[in-house]
Amino acid sequence: MITFKNLHKAFGDNEVLKGINCAIPTGSVTVILGPSGSGKTTLLRSVNFLEKADRGEIILDDIHINVEKASKADIHKIRQRTAMVFQMYNLFKNKTALENIMEGLTVVKKMSKPEAKEKALYFLNKVGLADKADAYPHQLSGGQQQRIGIARALALNPDVILFDEPTSALDPELVGEVLEVMKKVAQEVNCTLLVVTHEINFAREVADTIIFMDKGVIVEQGPPQTILNNPQEERTKQFLSRYISFNEYVI
Repeated sequence: MITFKNLHKAFGDNEVLKGINCAIPTGSVTVILGPSGSGKTTLLRSVNFLEKADRGEIILDDIHINVEKASKADIHKIRQRTAMVFQMYNLFKNKTALENIMEGLTVVKKMSKPEAKEKALYFLNKVGLADKADAYPHQLSGGQQQRIGIARALALNPDVILFDEPTSALDPELVGEVLEVMKKVAQEVNCTLLVVTHEINFAREVADTIIFMDKGVIVEQGPPQTILNNPQEERTKQFLSRYISFNEYVI
């Protein structure tokens, strides 16, 4: 369970998170929707302190952190339990696909190189890229790079995987291959997925819960059939109307 209690974050005079309160059940898939600037990515990045919130609490199972008083040990503990899939892949350009996955296993998990290689090859196969083990990032498409990023996250065996708009940098024809891998992860991997995305169909098919954010607050949250088919808040309806014709979902 990930719990946020009264989480606040500002960049200068711009208050991006305005007292977030929510709980993400263990093993669930939660999709965060919202317009640009709504605070959704900041909330995601606050989980593992890539952005340090100004005040509030973050609880991950038995790890309870008051963000104002967070120690290096606290941050290390929570990072050991989480993994991130970035919008722009964040692969090491001078390392092969295999080496990119091995890096976290040898540095963070302190695995031997033979053990790390075996595990990295396993997860390369999981994302359908076993034949690209020796390829460098510049030799891979954006979709392939993102699938390497997903394999890298999976290999760390985290309790939580954080996906920060994983398809937004991809050409449209490459989006599908990444979403298919994410669906497979959601079905097969026993961990919590927290996904910031604009992919409404993915949210409909895969999410257990959708959170809709705007202007630093949670406007509405619930199961996909409620949020996407019958949203209660006017702001949610306005946002979703770009993607969905509500006439199709009369209940």
